[in-house]
Amino acid sequence: MTTSPLNLMTINGEPAVPLEAMPESWQRIVASDWMTEPRVYTAMAQVFLAKNQQGHILFAERPDTAHLKDAYCKGNGLLAWEAVSHFGEAFLPESYPDMQQIRESLSVNDQQNQERLALINVVNDLFNELGYDVPATFYWTFLHPLQRSDLFEVRSFRFSERDLGIARKFDAILHGGYVSMLRRLIDSVSSQYGYFLEHGCGCENHLAKLKPCDAPFTYTIPTEARQKTLRAFLWSVMEEYMLFELRSATRLVYADNLAL
Repeated sequence: MTTSPLNLMTINGEPAVPLEAMPESWQRIVASDWMTEPRVYTAMAQVFLAKNQQGHILFAERPDTAHLKDAYCKGNGLLAWEAVSHFGEAFLPESYPDMQQIRESLSVNDQQNQERLALINVVNDLFNELGYDVPATFYWTFLHPLQRSDLFEVRSFRFSERDLGIARKFDAILHGGYVSMLRRLIDSVSSQYGYFLEHGCGCENHLAKLKPCDAPFTYTIPTEARQKTLRAFLWSVMEEYMLFELRSATRLVYADNLAL
């Protein structure tokens, strides 16, 4: 990470970190041919890092906070660097799941074999729709319940000792996934298999059967909205990843039989 002040460049009128000062993964991505908009995604990462690392948001609007700028830039800059570094790696083709290998690893004796296969099919269909235009962690997040003995277990990423290592990156995807058109697409694909993928306020991730009153539905992101929808998702997940450790959480939300 570069800690000395940078001479920022401008991209479309906005401050941006020069490409040579970005994580190496982005220097590889910008010249790639496996995603639809490599140059745009890279530019967004450059602008995101500049605005958060150099204090171009808060301090442009709140002069009364000027005395906090150095501390802000140091702390927020570190978190922003971690965010662009993470997603730079997540967009490299070798980071994506091998769906066939995952499918073959299922145990035929598992009582939830059919449900697990359905989840794999959901993620595979999402990949066929979105490909490398969303980060690998998008797919790994929805595959994560396969790691549990009970596919339907509800578990908080923030408070589960078993999930602390993946909480930040998966929670960013789940919160970022509320970009409305993308959320509808996810629900549409999973509904074809009789399930929906749910994320609750306690930052849990599990597969749940559709209620009897629910039915499969078909939704496709309109062609004219696809690029902006996925750009919005990228910006959102970078912000969510950056802010994860700044957000408070409490077990009181899901506590049973509270005696206060």
